[in-house]
Amino acid sequence: MSWGGDFQIKYKGGHPKQFHKLAKMIIPNSIIRFDFDNCEMSDNSAELSCTRNLSWYSADEDMSKLLSYMSDGDSITMEIDGEGEYEEVDISKQHGNIFLTNTNEESERYKSDDIGIPEMLFQEMSSRYGGEPETKDVTSLDGYVQLVANTFADDEELMPVVQNFMYEVLDKDRINSYAWRDEERLSQENCDKLDDLREKFSTVESASLFLKEQKKDELSFDSSEKQDISSLPDWVQAYPKTVINALGGPALLKQLIDKKGEAEARSVIELLGGGIMDEMSMGSYDNDYDEDSFDDDYENEGKGAKR
Repeated sequence: MSWGGDFQIKYKGGHPKQFHKLAKMIIPNSIIRFDFDNCEMSDNSAELSCTRNLSWYSADEDMSKLLSYMSDGDSITMEIDGEGEYEEVDISKQHGNIFLTNTNEESERYKSDDIGIPEMLFQEMSSRYGGEPETKDVTSLDGYVQLVANTFADDEELMPVVQNFMYEVLDKDRINSYAWRDEERLSQENCDKLDDLREKFSTVESASLFLKEQKKDELSFDSSEKQDISSLPDWVQAYPKTVINALGGPALLKQLIDKKGEAEARSVIELLGGGIMDEMSMGSYDNDYDEDSFDDDYENEGKGAKR
């Protein structure tokens, strides 16, 4: 599977609304990665669909962390349709412990051994990374805190969870652990900012007061929507679905076309698509291929935790 895949997250338990809110805080780049506004929800389940193919290396750790805040007996299943591979990751909570199993023991999906938010914050604050910002500012320190404030400011029931998680992820030493070299470590100014902000989450009471002060009702945090193959031009739909997914999926291809124009985008897509089909021993591109039978740098996807 290597780096990319289509993720479906299915929660089962008695608190789907809490799952929905906590996922916004715990998944890096959450409202851009997943369609929260169209989440399928019942009294004992919730299902989130990704808006694009993801390079979500911390997925197992993030969902295990989320489930640790839920009730015994609750579970999360991730269905991951990758590049030529499929797997289901089942995560359950029993007697306070988290258990994880994977249906695909040969999975080659890249995985990190930490949750994703600290790495996301490092990438946004470190000089190592650069590029165009996301269309919604939820990955910068200020944007992320604003998302948390607008989501949880009035939720006294979940406030202890929010306080615990935010105090954990705003640790400057943990964030700096992603630096490869000393010169990539965060500036003293950024470290001081993290220290000051982390202090706001030192107790449940201080976290509640701070988030209420930060909440801005005029700001909207609508999630991105999932794009399907039918939203693409006919010449793209002619590729097999597996090739379209390998190119980054419908959402990223549509963004590429909208940004670069159809002529320039087509030359890139046909070049990369032809190479993928050759690698898959499917022959050259042919308009007779049915929709069922790239590099994503254009959206700042070179950042591991943000993907």
